[in-house]
Amino acid sequence: MKRIVVFVAAVICIGAMSAFAADIQWSPIAPRVSTPEYTLPGGLLDAIKADGTTELTAYNWGDMKYDPATALNGTDYEAMTGVKINFIGTPDEQMQPKLQALFIAKSPAVDIVPLDETIYVNFAKAGWLEPVDFLWDDDTMALYAPGLQGSIIDGHHYSTPQVGRIVDLLYYRPSMLKEAGYDAPPTTWAEFDEMAKKLTVDKDGDGTIDQWGYAFRGGGVLDGALTLKAGSLLLGINPDDVEGKKIWNTPETVSYVERLVKMRNEWKVVPEGVTAYQHGDVADLFLSGNVAMVIDPTYLYARCAADDSPIKDDFAVAPQPLAKEGGPKTMIMHWNGWAVSKFSQHKAAALGWLDWYRSWPAQVHEFAMENNDVFHLASYQDPKSQEVPYFAIVQEAMKDTVVNLYLNQGAVYKAVIQELQNALTEQKSAQQAMDDAQKKVDSVLKQ
Repeated sequence: MKRIVVFVAAVICIGAMSAFAADIQWSPIAPRVSTPEYTLPGGLLDAIKADGTTELTAYNWGDMKYDPATALNGTDYEAMTGVKINFIGTPDEQMQPKLQALFIAKSPAVDIVPLDETIYVNFAKAGWLEPVDFLWDDDTMALYAPGLQGSIIDGHHYSTPQVGRIVDLLYYRPSMLKEAGYDAPPTTWAEFDEMAKKLTVDKDGDGTIDQWGYAFRGGGVLDGALTLKAGSLLLGINPDDVEGKKIWNTPETVSYVERLVKMRNEWKVVPEGVTAYQHGDVADLFLSGNVAMVIDPTYLYARCAADDSPIKDDFAVAPQPLAKEGGPKTMIMHWNGWAVSKFSQHKAAALGWLDWYRSWPAQVHEFAMENNDVFHLASYQDPKSQEVPYFAIVQEAMKDTVVNLYLNQGAVYKAVIQELQNALTEQKSAQQAMDDAQKKVDSVLKQ
């Protein structure tokens, strides 16, 4: 497991627009990014030519083979500007240490910085990201889901959105449900738990489970914490915002941990390895036919429906089961963004990339091609977006989502995941594990 790293924040002074951006006509912004006909800011091409920029280096979460929309957006940007985007695919757990090392060295080796909850606020407060207030105004912010307000740090912008995946979508195998006697997916936890038990099967009678009812994410850089947060939200509590505080040992969160522990150790409806699973592991199990139901981000849909998918003709999706009928429906809206390195030598072109990526056509690529939900609300009106089979589920889910971004969030999540794993392996009770998690969270947040 990756060690916890706590950043020391630096004081950031934000003055007038930097010289490299001053000669570019960023405004008016909303008309350029809110329609299918995106146009580059006036003067950007001249600024890129003056800089002599022909290539940009962008780090990317994971292998590019899983990000065709990102690759296409790179191709489109090159066609518009003549600037090639060189993507460096990086495993999630390696992203923070690799980028941190470059920033500490003030290296210009990266131009475009990928962001998520685990690194964004820390990187911004350390002074490693270029402020981009000039890319935003009230009219432009109004184009995006309200949760994007969470990406504003101390009143300033350092990013534009890439995607905002909704974590909780139920994927299931209709044939497996039918064989177990069900003709519809579960809508509540009670139904879900009953089905998970019946869908866990030793098919050949050798004493080894061949088909699991369910699998969840209990490890990773942030997966396990998001699993807990998602369940807590359905019980009416947000561990990242309990009256403005981060509290992970409320009765609601503890009760959800107890349910996950029962799944693994008492009901035995999930593989023992869930303690280490990340989203990719859960996806692989579902695609392999070893799991009947998973709750995973929307991008899994593209893998399930691909021509080479072994289950392309035998999977379906539905809204996540609620804790109880009529209960809360709040979902996490997972946030990924782009920023420009403070040490980049190609800032005009890099800022152009940020501007392009938050536009209608770039966001449609993400939703329609990769099935990544996006913050750009108007892009859901695009015919390509509305062809996505679960479009109606996303449209409904967007009404009740949360985005939480804060300093040392990655360290908080790692502490929570460690204690979740202690509970799952029965080294501690659920209550003791989450009490210990809270002590670690409090310690992290004081530093």
